[in-house]
Amino acid sequence: MRGGLMRNHKPISKQKGVAAVEFTIIAPFMFLLIFATAEFGRLFYQYSALTNSVRLGARYIADIAIKDNTGNFSLTDNDRAKATNLIVSGDTNGQSELLPGLNEAIFDYQLNGDFITVTASYSWSPIFSDTLFSLSDNNAISLDFPMEVSYTVRVLP
Repeated sequence: MRGGLMRNHKPISKQKGVAAVEFTIIAPFMFLLIFATAEFGRLFYQYSALTNSVRLGARYIADIAIKDNTGNFSLTDNDRAKATNLIVSGDTNGQSELLPGLNEAIFDYQLNGDFITVTASYSWSPIFSDTLFSLSDNNAISLDFPMEVSYTVRVLP
């Protein structure tokens, strides 16, 4: 009985280096999965930060919008600048960017009757590579894409 179990085991000397070969075959796929997971995590984090900042800015504008003589809501230039700083940096003083490359040029405010709509388009690019592998630079596929966020809220009376 015991002799039968021993016949299935190979001597250790024939197994040397097999683990290293298996690791070199599997390692690129493991690293690809790890880096892809990290990029998707970063993408979701940045999308969440952009969505939260646009929502915060829209709520701020809804709170400070002033009703003019015609019954429409409007914003002063100072309030518009504070709202932009709030969206870009998370603070009305505008100390630093929440996301890299986030600036006031990507935001749009629209006051339509009793509603304010804040729209943002942020160009997301991966850390590890901006293009997909290609044999020539002419056919390289860009991995950058715009993240579009829009938030509409009723202006507070």
